[in-house]
Amino acid sequence: MKLLKIGISGIRGIVGETITPDLVINFSCAFGTFLHGGKILLGRDSRISGPMLHSAALSALLSTGCDVIDCGICPTPILQYMVKKYRAKGAISISAGHNDSQWNALTFINSEGTYLNEFQGEEVLDLYHLGKFNKASTERLGNLTASQNHYLTYFSGLRRFLNTKIIGKAKFKIVIDACNGGGAGIIDHFCEQLDCELIPLNNIPDGNFPHDPEPRPKNASEVASIVKILKADIGFLLNSDVSRVSIVTETGETLSEEYTLPLVADYYLDKNPGTVITTQSTSKMIEDVGSQYGCPVLRTQVGQSHSIQSLIYEGAVLAGEGSGSVAIRKFQPAFDGFLSMGLILESLAAQNLTISEKSRALPKYHIVKQKLYCPPFKAHSIVGRVKKLFAHSQIDQTDGIRVETKDGWIHVRTSATEPMIRIISESLSKKKAEERMDKVFQFVSQYV
Repeated sequence: MKLLKIGISGIRGIVGETITPDLVINFSCAFGTFLHGGKILLGRDSRISGPMLHSAALSALLSTGCDVIDCGICPTPILQYMVKKYRAKGAISISAGHNDSQWNALTFINSEGTYLNEFQGEEVLDLYHLGKFNKASTERLGNLTASQNHYLTYFSGLRRFLNTKIIGKAKFKIVIDACNGGGAGIIDHFCEQLDCELIPLNNIPDGNFPHDPEPRPKNASEVASIVKILKADIGFLLNSDVSRVSIVTETGETLSEEYTLPLVADYYLDKNPGTVITTQSTSKMIEDVGSQYGCPVLRTQVGQSHSIQSLIYEGAVLAGEGSGSVAIRKFQPAFDGFLSMGLILESLAAQNLTISEKSRALPKYHIVKQKLYCPPFKAHSIVGRVKKLFAHSQIDQTDGIRVETKDGWIHVRTSATEPMIRIISESLSKKKAEERMDKVFQFVSQYV
């Protein structure tokens, strides 16, 4: 089964099967045509396929008359931040985030530093399908320059946003697993800015991932061991473009990626109350935190584009997903792992708490996550069949099928990034969460 995911914010697939130089050239030409030339940023993570796809995207953008500022290996949130600093028309990030090394992706970013909205994405897709690209003459070809000091510019802005004095006084010892991804090496600058002692793991940006670059407990055993042995204050895991973060406590407990958003919100909303945006698949912990500060929580479709567009449209203060993603509107409308880590460290210093004490203060739910690989042409119809199981329940179809009960909820949807159906069940009772999961999983399995 050849896998290619095409969405409003870009394309994603297996390199050599569906993600090829030809495809990247055509989509990059469509994006350059959409922007009508002008200044555009280009960055990538450390994947082995990155240089090949970077070259294809670069030549395409230049051919449409775009002036390209090449940021090289650059975490996506830093690339997004620099779009406005350079007053660029947009950017392309070449990174598959949490997917394994076989995958890669092109993500299109607009002049506001956000993923494309639905209308912008549809326009780029129309241009791609029409194949009518701007073809610049020799004298109108784009120019190529290398970005200078974009890390320093980004971290200077982050320092101004965070309370670095209180973080520095705490003298934190932190373990960060960069998974040899786009954040490798850059985490050193992050810790220098915050005056923290860094114990780096997998800190070479060579694309040789020691585990799947998805920050979640199953990939956190190495961090947990080092945290305990070296008596560190906290551990973090990053995905390959530093848009997601998960946490390990000072005791070596590997927290679910669901904890990142409520831990940040529990600190930030105290001083910055307002609406919170999250998705249909995110733990109810965030609603409990929002309720504590009198802040409404609105749920939207899964995906950074949907979350961030809702953040802007609703005038919300923060947005996030249960994948370990958080965006703070006052800093930038983008999922940003550096910002998430900084705010968590600031909260520990300001409240004089350990991360295990902070996590224990959150309400306890049991969440179970499963996925079934499924051909894209079958996935939506199979998800639709799940309604039969909940004929007498109120069903939310904003994003697949979501059913809420007195003690929890279950959500079934097609993945936007991989050819699979995702099922998430949460309850106050572990037994009930698992029972609901088993019921739906068995039902869906018979049709896959």
